[in-house]
Amino acid sequence: MAIRFGVVQTLTLGMCAAALVAAPATSTAGGFSIIEFGTRRTGMTAVIGRPDEPSAILHNPAGMSLLSGNHVYVSGGLAMINTEFSLLPWDQSTTYIDNVQPGADGYYAGVKPTRAMAVLPMLAATFEVKPKKLWLGIGAFVGNATGAKFDRAAVTRYHLINGYIVAPQLSGAVAYKPRHDLTLAATLGVINFQIKGERLFYPILPDGTDVHTTIGSRALLKLEGSGWAPVWSVGTLYQPTPKISLGAAVIGRIDATLEGDVNVQYSDDAFVPNDELEGLQRTSQIVPWTLNLGGNVDVHPNIEIGADFRYWLYRQYKEQRTEIKGIVLLRELVTVKNYHDSYQISGGIRVHDLPQAPQLELMAGTHYDRTPAPAQTVTLDQPTFSHIGLHTGVRYTIGRYRLGASYLRYFYDVPTITDSVTAPPSNIKGDGVNDTFSLQFEGTFGGAQ
Repeated sequence: MAIRFGVVQTLTLGMCAAALVAAPATSTAGGFSIIEFGTRRTGMTAVIGRPDEPSAILHNPAGMSLLSGNHVYVSGGLAMINTEFSLLPWDQSTTYIDNVQPGADGYYAGVKPTRAMAVLPMLAATFEVKPKKLWLGIGAFVGNATGAKFDRAAVTRYHLINGYIVAPQLSGAVAYKPRHDLTLAATLGVINFQIKGERLFYPILPDGTDVHTTIGSRALLKLEGSGWAPVWSVGTLYQPTPKISLGAAVIGRIDATLEGDVNVQYSDDAFVPNDELEGLQRTSQIVPWTLNLGGNVDVHPNIEIGADFRYWLYRQYKEQRTEIKGIVLLRELVTVKNYHDSYQISGGIRVHDLPQAPQLELMAGTHYDRTPAPAQTVTLDQPTFSHIGLHTGVRYTIGRYRLGASYLRYFYDVPTITDSVTAPPSNIKGDGVNDTFSLQFEGTFGGAQ
């Protein structure tokens, strides 16, 4: 049976829950979001100023004005993350991690997740309702479907064993062209966050209290939550000449409330072996305002260059609040984040309409993404690191159909952290890369091809 919550059990559960709530399991662009949708984005990186695919619904909905006729669009991507972390021992960690000892450099041996990946699906359709004047669109995609898993016996077991976040989004879009060189657009939709995580609870509290006789040395914490929130964006596209296009988009702040169960399963060396604690959590989570700017120029009949700038207002994310229900003496948890604003700069080139292969488009680009998270607050269950990305892509048109494929690689700049404020401390060093592969299919029906 489940025992009643006492003071020690309450504090223990609270500190665990704060570390796992709303925890993306892999490092992503701009903190919590993944933007690698569409061949132009994944291949060239410069999409805001000339979003000529139905993925424009995500990047800049004004790009629907570049799509004549009706379009259906399917995109699928897979990101494979390859990272390794070495942890510094922390207060009494060697007592409870007794299956491995720190090396000569003071760190535990490097640990790799047994699974770390993200899937990137998208379905979209656009419709030219009034020729060269009005467009409607609808898109469904998962901007964050990431998960990671570490071996249960690894030294990371008190930080993360298994976790994932899935955030599907559905949006409708409208674009209107009041004059020949200007398009205005907007989207409105909903997003659903779903999270789940588990890890062992480290039985030494930050004040030095040892609670292993109560919950055991290997108590398993499980947490899950879900919540819905509205989403919206506005965008514009300005084409002063046929060779130049400028775009801008603003994505509104998302305020979501994630609710779900918290469960702690005592280990067999607890005061009451294999008993459980059960409670409910309610966490407020934000995804901040985002500003997107971009420009593309045809420098030659066969060559286009472009650049994007994205800015996330993460200064709003100073702390994370969690309400605990049904647990005596604990009503709220506050976890310090102290995020700063994040940005990404990207640019690339597209070669097209070559006499030898007029249906072929070749793309390449690069980006730099600055993480919003101070190193002190980084955790293995919510990692986000600055990174550089290299992109390549290809599109090929066959009649009414256009096929796309791309490959990109992130190189993560993992800091050496020695002043972690998390519990237990996430003092780490490491490295990592992310390989992302994607395929796209687009069909045009009705109107001009």
